[in-house]
Amino acid sequence: MQSVDSPTHTSTVSAPVSRRVAAAVPGIVLLVAFGVFAVTRWGPFESALTSGRALLVLAGIVTAWLVLARFVLPHLVRSPWLRAGLLAVIALAIVTVLVLPYYRNHEVIERFPRAEAAAGAEVPRAERAEAPLRRSTGELHGIDHDATGVASVYERADGTLVVGLEGIDVQNGPDYFVHVVPGSDRDSPHDGVSLGELRGNQGTQYYEVPSGTLVGPDWTVLIWCRTFGVPVANATQTAV
Repeated sequence: MQSVDSPTHTSTVSAPVSRRVAAAVPGIVLLVAFGVFAVTRWGPFESALTSGRALLVLAGIVTAWLVLARFVLPHLVRSPWLRAGLLAVIALAIVTVLVLPYYRNHEVIERFPRAEAAAGAEVPRAERAEAPLRRSTGELHGIDHDATGVASVYERADGTLVVGLEGIDVQNGPDYFVHVVPGSDRDSPHDGVSLGELRGNQGTQYYEVPSGTLVGPDWTVLIWCRTFGVPVANATQTAV
């Protein structure tokens, strides 16, 4: 006569399976997210694969994930379901920081900034009203990213310089910064000057150039992804 498995035997067999499934879900979330990113944003993904900095970031994430999942959490949290939940939260945080920015657009439209007076001084009305002089300009070209728009260098009446990113539409990503770099068609911020974080991947924005930086023709306005260490877009300046 054949024996019939008892409910207790069935539950003891299914429990390890369910725990393994729970443990695998957070890793699957990461794999799916980066897989979708590779398929739908191949240019930025390929660019990251050629960057030593990006590979170090990804290697660090993988190493930290394995250490946390296999050695740290099993000693701190007894429940496999709670461990899976914590890892799922971490996976979502990684996706939010590194992947989701590529699918979000942020438009910022600014007016040209007026000259700022020194402490205790006032900018003459004539200087405030005088239109800035455009010294150089160039079309914005994407580097393994989609990008359109114009980058120009303006000189105000007081001699200070401003870089304008006008009518831009740049494929977004994490941690973008604007640089000015001496030389044409530069794709690295080395020897350049940072103007600060890109405020919006769409629209028109203006960035103050530090005093003493003589930006103009044959310089490059560069948008740089600091997280992955890759160029996003640039515009070589030509005299107007």
